[in-house]
Amino acid sequence: MNPVPAIVVPLGRKPVKKARSRRAPSARKTRTAPPSPWTSWVRPHVSRLAAYQPEPAGPAVRLDANESAFDFPVALKREVAERFSKREWNRYPDPECRTLRQALAAQEGVAPEQVLMGNGSDELIRDLLVCFGGPGTRAVVPTPTFSMYAALSRALGGEAAAVPLRPDWSLDLPAVLEALRHPRARLLFLATPNNPTGRSAPLAQIERILEATDRLVVVDEAYRLFAGSDSGSLVPRLKAHPHLVVLGTFSKAWSLAGLRVGYLIARPELVEMVNRVRLPFNLDAFAQTAAEVALEHPDAWQSQARLIVSERERVSRALAGLGGVEVFPSQANFLLVRMPRALRIKARLAERDIAVRGFAGDPALAQCLRITIGRPPENDNLLRQLALALGKG
Repeated sequence: MNPVPAIVVPLGRKPVKKARSRRAPSARKTRTAPPSPWTSWVRPHVSRLAAYQPEPAGPAVRLDANESAFDFPVALKREVAERFSKREWNRYPDPECRTLRQALAAQEGVAPEQVLMGNGSDELIRDLLVCFGGPGTRAVVPTPTFSMYAALSRALGGEAAAVPLRPDWSLDLPAVLEALRHPRARLLFLATPNNPTGRSAPLAQIERILEATDRLVVVDEAYRLFAGSDSGSLVPRLKAHPHLVVLGTFSKAWSLAGLRVGYLIARPELVEMVNRVRLPFNLDAFAQTAAEVALEHPDAWQSQARLIVSERERVSRALAGLGGVEVFPSQANFLLVRMPRALRIKARLAERDIAVRGFAGDPALAQCLRITIGRPPENDNLLRQLALALGKG
């Protein structure tokens, strides 16, 4: 055999590799990932839900969320900061909110065992429905009202039976009582004053409901401080009605919307049951401290509430004077108004840096806007810009 000749490479050079023929690049096939199995795991009723959609942030004048017109007072902010700085931040907050519950119970004239704190009243609505709602149950909801009653009921697999309010936004009492007779009915959610109508249900009417049904009657008093003496609280009626639940919040008159503090007041045995499904450490230490300080200064919030009520009446008269604008009576910190081309007017106000709440897709609130009462300069600007948008400026 002939030996294979050695390849001699000059010093400092590398062997020359044989050039490969270049082929035209072929289009690469894109592999489609198989669908993730989780899409088939979503419970059917959840797939039909829509997420809660608040108005997007942006406009400088926010008159769309029913927040207080006034910030938490600076002096009280300093007091909260001073107290909170003395807490150990590496420790979980008091899981039972004992100091806060004692202070709130003293204000409401009940025992601390009758009070349960929540991360906003939304959490407490959910906890009630975890306890008493779910598949095979029905929540009765006079509408239009706060959307979370029906949304959370459906999210947990239950039904929400809507009972339309009358044209003047009053409660249709016979229809409500009939809905509560349904065998799957478990709870009635009743906001008074109601959002978005601003109207309160008379105490005598709620008393008739309490006497006529053994279903849970959940009365949401989020806007109670703006209603005046004519619309008292249902809390004193807890002694007579074991199926009554009262909800409240620090987000409105107490100027603490940014901290999410809600509360539930009921008979001790009902509170104990709902507490079983409450998430642990659900109210952070800073929120607890701020709410404790707020309760020590009730005069500040009552004074602010009176200012907001005064502004509400002034703005109501001014809106009615524009012509073509129907203003509904309100006992809350907002006004519901009806006008032609409401959503177009809402868009024009947004162009002028003012946000108000519209109701696209809700036939009961067609051509309606909800306007939160702001500080006097904000209200003046709203009235001026609304007149221009209506072509009356």
